[in-house]
Amino acid sequence: MRITRLSTAVVEANYDWVLVRVDADNGQHGIGEAYMGPGVPAILRDFATIVVGADPEGPQVLVRRLRAASIHAAPGAVDHAIAGIETAVWDLLGKTYGQPVWKLLGGRFRQNVRIYADCHAGDALDSLSSLLQPRSVAWMGGETQRKGEISLKHHGWNPEERDFPGPADYKRRARQMADRGFTALKFDADIPTPFATDEYNRALSRHEIEYVYARLAAVREEIGPAVDLAVDCHWNYTVADAARLAKALESLDLLWLEDPIPPRPIEPLGHLQAAVSVPISTGENLYAVEDFWDLLTIGRVRVIAPDVQKTGLLRAMLVAQMADLRFVNVAIHNIASPIGFIAAAHAAAAIPNFLALEWHGASVPFFDELAGGPVIENGHVRLTDKPGLGIELNTECAWRYRKAGEPFFD
Repeated sequence: MRITRLSTAVVEANYDWVLVRVDADNGQHGIGEAYMGPGVPAILRDFATIVVGADPEGPQVLVRRLRAASIHAAPGAVDHAIAGIETAVWDLLGKTYGQPVWKLLGGRFRQNVRIYADCHAGDALDSLSSLLQPRSVAWMGGETQRKGEISLKHHGWNPEERDFPGPADYKRRARQMADRGFTALKFDADIPTPFATDEYNRALSRHEIEYVYARLAAVREEIGPAVDLAVDCHWNYTVADAARLAKALESLDLLWLEDPIPPRPIEPLGHLQAAVSVPISTGENLYAVEDFWDLLTIGRVRVIAPDVQKTGLLRAMLVAQMADLRFVNVAIHNIASPIGFIAAAHAAAAIPNFLALEWHGASVPFFDELAGGPVIENGHVRLTDKPGLGIELNTECAWRYRKAGEPFFD
């Protein structure tokens, strides 16, 4: 069996969903997804010179060849592209041999994969470009996006924003998602506040911490002890202020505090985790296996969070094995379409120390349509014995929301 074609498409959703398809000479095809980023679709097409003609029955060999060919440009967007190709190859192999991807990865520890819903700042997420700039897209119904530069301190927000989300907004969103059966929710801590703060120094004022606490306390009050609560900080704070925030939130019994400080260097994470009782989670911006080992040994994180659309399935499995050696759980980061989301669910099923998989698509009205039907039921993904990823891309839907100027497979 040989790969005969590699093609791409981009769907404009809350982010760019970068899809990749590989066709083989046995008449089968596989679909995958790469993490978005500037130039990723073009990188995927560049890799066609290596992928076309390759034997897909050796995914490890092909991935190693692709990494070797792009070592001068890694890590980053080339890893995103390689992860998308790898997923497409696993889907192709599963369809060829009539086996689900989770079985090809070694078997499943669970059939029902627990999902945590990303609830943002108590409202729906805007659509952001590959450079995280606000944009208006057709499916939003002509809604006006926030204009201007994105705040460095508040992920995805305009620093001039004055429509501050309040405790009632947080409670309303929490109740909506809990009523859909989710047993784990995540909210943002890095939100705009009415208190002027420095845009660049990563500091938190006492007022800001109290402001954040009030909103998250409202969530805990609404959902009670039966639903887990995680909090995302998007790499925004100093070690000292991240520790202050973590201690202020201790009474909320958080599942984890995510990305409170930048991902590198890793040593400060170790100091932070030693200083607080709240489990620290991070990992979505790392690629190399040794970086994740450093997270576990030097950073001493208690929840590790690789992104399958960046690492690929093979590396994600290895990262999980390393974490298991340190008795650390894995919470898979995910902002993907149903294709990348289900690919991550297969990895989640095949690792023993899995905790929860992120769902970032609640604000996208065509998420289920793109997959040909509902993807999540009662807060879980139920994996079947269907071959490959077990879902097929609704190409009519994808075409409708395609990104202008980008090729669409053919």
